[in-house]
Amino acid sequence: MTLDTFIKIKFGTQNRLGEALELGQNTVNRWYNQDPKRFFTHVQQLAKWGDVPVEEVIEMIEQRCTDVRHLQAVRK
Repeated sequence: MTLDTFIKIKFGTQNRLGEALELGQNTVNRWYNQDPKRFFTHVQQLAKWGDVPVEEVIEMIEQRCTDVRHLQAVRK
């Protein structure tokens, strides 16, 4: 599962995830698109709320980090 799919299945939208994490508006979107490693600070909560192993959440975040690096390289 990807981080995007996880967010959609478990929370519906990035905004709802942000509300659950008590983050400012658009914070999850900014993290997702620019700095996904920030999700590591919430791995335990995401795993618990999503009912998935911590390792799976870590893999999803790491994959998104890789995707963002590749996207940023193409844009330069």
